[in-house]
Amino acid sequence: MSRPESPFETNPPSGKRLLKSVLAAIGVAAIVLIAFVLPAEYGIDPLGVGRALGLTAIHAPPTRTLQV
Repeated sequence: MSRPESPFETNPPSGKRLLKSVLAAIGVAAIVLIAFVLPAEYGIDPLGVGRALGLTAIHAPPTRTLQV
């Protein structure tokens, strides 16, 4: 029995296409880091997206009120 062949085994992507894919992935990861992770984890919001989505509230310490 022969195993089924993957299309990437018979026709691998070119080096140029692979480089474009890697650069696109790095770009998307950088945007996610700046827009979502930094506001939620560190309270740094350079784009204002964190404030608009309420992500900066995740970073804020919880406020408690004491009832006497």
